[in-house]
Amino acid sequence: MAAGHLQVGQLVMAAPSPGMRVMTLAAPMGLRHPQRPLRGRTALLDELRQQCGEGGDGQLHVLHGLSGSGKTAVALELVHALRARFGPYTWWIDGRQAALFESGLRAVARRLGIPDNLVEAGEVIDVLWLRLSQAERPWLLVVDGVSDPSVLDGPGHLAAGTGWIRPHSCPFGLVLITTHDGTKDVWGSAARLHSMPPLTEREAAQVLFDHAGPDAGSWSDAVRLARRLGSLPLALRMAGSYLAEVSAMPDAFRDAEMPAEFSAFVQALDEPVGHGLNPAPVIADMWRLALDMLDRRGFKYASAMLELLCSFADAPIPYALVLRPALLEGQPGFEKIDGGAIWQTLRALAALSLIEFCDAEGDDPSKAVSEAPVSVRVHPLIRDLGGSRRYLPLVAVLLERACSIEQIGKPEEPVTWGAWSTLAPHAVRLAEQEAVLGDASCGVQAAAAEAVEMAGRFLLARSLPRQAGAVFERVVEWRVRLGGPTAPETLTAQHNLAGALHDMGDLDRAEAVFRNVWQSHRTARGETFAHALTARHELGRVLHDMGRLSDAQEHLCAVLESQRQVKGAEHAHTLSARHELARVLHDLGRWAEARDHYGQVLQVRRRELGDNHPRTLTVLHNLACLAQDEGRLEVAVPQLRSVYSARVRALGLAHSQTLSTAYRLGCALRDTGDRVEAHSLLQQVYTDLASSLGDSHAHARRAAEALRSLTAASG
Repeated sequence: MAAGHLQVGQLVMAAPSPGMRVMTLAAPMGLRHPQRPLRGRTALLDELRQQCGEGGDGQLHVLHGLSGSGKTAVALELVHALRARFGPYTWWIDGRQAALFESGLRAVARRLGIPDNLVEAGEVIDVLWLRLSQAERPWLLVVDGVSDPSVLDGPGHLAAGTGWIRPHSCPFGLVLITTHDGTKDVWGSAARLHSMPPLTEREAAQVLFDHAGPDAGSWSDAVRLARRLGSLPLALRMAGSYLAEVSAMPDAFRDAEMPAEFSAFVQALDEPVGHGLNPAPVIADMWRLALDMLDRRGFKYASAMLELLCSFADAPIPYALVLRPALLEGQPGFEKIDGGAIWQTLRALAALSLIEFCDAEGDDPSKAVSEAPVSVRVHPLIRDLGGSRRYLPLVAVLLERACSIEQIGKPEEPVTWGAWSTLAPHAVRLAEQEAVLGDASCGVQAAAAEAVEMAGRFLLARSLPRQAGAVFERVVEWRVRLGGPTAPETLTAQHNLAGALHDMGDLDRAEAVFRNVWQSHRTARGETFAHALTARHELGRVLHDMGRLSDAQEHLCAVLESQRQVKGAEHAHTLSARHELARVLHDLGRWAEARDHYGQVLQVRRRELGDNHPRTLTVLHNLACLAQDEGRLEVAVPQLRSVYSARVRALGLAHSQTLSTAYRLGCALRDTGDRVEAHSLLQQVYTDLASSLGDSHAHARRAAEALRSLTAASG
């Protein structure tokens, strides 16, 4: 280990010269770590051991996965477990080179007593497998490190069962092969493929502690490092051993930049100083060999596809949404590609463990949210190797198309959240790459800004105003540079920013931005221009929340009248204006008028959207709040319960609208004397609001005050 660097070495044996008889069939047990348990592979080892008892299936058992996934470690553990029972009938052959492999297999034939004249003859393979099939005692044949399965073809064909390696009929013999290639057609129907996925985060963190010791950091820091290393066993062992070495090193010999804890290691990996710590070179050679092999098999788009996928964020990639043939065709590396070629290329990359098919990692507990699309994910260390800037402009164009409303719907609609949850991380990353995209065409930059803005709308719809606000701030700056401060796209971005500021509780700034957007639109296109009316509508909402009820009423009345004249009484925008006006009248104490407006809106919402749509639930919530303020708790409590349950199903527990209903229900239960349930609800509201918006936000303070009043009354 050089200072600050992980040293990676690989022993490469020269192929024996013709006639050379020096050969070992011993397993390299010195590579096994007897003091450290093999994490995460217990079920696989149990299954393989069962194959060595009476009733084994005689198939080829193929361990396949990324280089460093622990395939050889599993094979060594199996040899260790069976050594007493199998004794000399355990053979380990190096499968990396054809000459080594063939010599090893002929050596097995000699061990089985096959005469030398047959061993050197071409028909030795038939004799060998006949002898193995008829064996009366258990045996284990391991072929380790097969980078090119064609090496195993020999006189016939591996997949056909006529190659050097074949299925057998011995009930207690086992052929175990380790390789990165999990292509089913390559191995044939007589092979049983065992995927070697990365460890779980818990297992991976434990490996780090096994090697680094208990003082290298917290459990959460170990999980962070494990995630950054993709939970690849070899990378985990290397990182843990490095930290143990640094910990044992005298202070006088340590360089300042040498990380000694999990958290510092994570930080170093993402900085220039940490390039020598990255275990990615461990898999580099196999990665290149795998791509070369795919190219030879006719998968001419594999290298470009992997590079493109590495240009997305480190998150599941919804390939059916983003990899559009019409947009890819003609791009460098993708000439003449079509949908079939895309699918075949993805499957080929997955078979070699360069990517994996996976379910998206949704964070929404709501059962009403649609399933997230099936995705692919690139291992973090492969991303470190394969990422480049070349395809970032193409990623921007692909994401802009995928994030369009025409493709997946509005991000404000819960039914679309499954898809948006997979797209948003990739779109948000484009904002982080803005400087890199600065050399791209204005069209590409505009596409990137559009995708980022749509992701911000999704974050805002999911009640994440802080994250959305940060995204919109960058979009506004981007739009100003591209089109100027009064361009329609700039004003739209400012409108979205103001919405996030409103939800964050920054009402003064929200008012200023909405007012600027409204006045800019009305100056350019007139008082009844659609975007001018929308901005004025939102301005009225902000003024309402600021307590300036007369000003809010003035704006909302004007918007309602304009929308009614331009779009009709039952248009969605007209109904929204009527609903917001009802809220103002409600707070002014004009309850009968408010109830009338709510009722008109509810009638249309129910007819057009149904009882459980979020917009319908908003009206029902406000009607229940009106009953509560009127003192009709016998009406308010069951209505609030119904709305709360429906919002939990549609939006999730932590959504701002769900919390708003929970707050109102908690206060109503407090006033009816049900203090236990009231305390539970109000505590949940305060905890979630303080976590997402900060404990100084007006809504969090309101929940805290309700809790105090409940405690005081109980005391």
